[in-house]
Amino acid sequence: MPRYLLLLHGDKDSEDGKMPSKDILEQMHAYNSEIVSAGALLGGEGLHATSKAARVSFPPPDPTNPTQPGSKSDITVTNGPWEYSMENPKGRSGESQRPVCGFWIIKAKDMDEAVWWVKKGPLAGTYVEVREIFECGDMPGMTDEMKELEENK
Repeated sequence: MPRYLLLLHGDKDSEDGKMPSKDILEQMHAYNSEIVSAGALLGGEGLHATSKAARVSFPPPDPTNPTQPGSKSDITVTNGPWEYSMENPKGRSGESQRPVCGFWIIKAKDMDEAVWWVKKGPLAGTYVEVREIFECGDMPGMTDEMKELEENK
């Protein structure tokens, strides 16, 4: 059964480190319990604000050898917090302009079922990005040895 990553995008309150109200936490607990009872929840957590985060940026590959990563000495680390547009959830090129404040990993028969689970959540004023997770069989370059290592982790 396919697995899906559900990325919950935050708002000004979550980015300011404010916890949800007791009522919202109780609703979220009930929602998570329902997903667990259905056998669909594989994991999930809330995340601290970006003020406690770091962003690691890698240089492009060497143009003379594009299969090799760029120089490790050119890796940059930027400590949070970062600026986000809380009014407009999408930037010019469609990328997220709100920080991720939590996630779930669920199993569902297809994208429609994954979206169905998201719609049941006690969410308001935000959005959830639903992404299917690659399985070993989805990657044609995986050798049998690599697949075995992935399946046994």
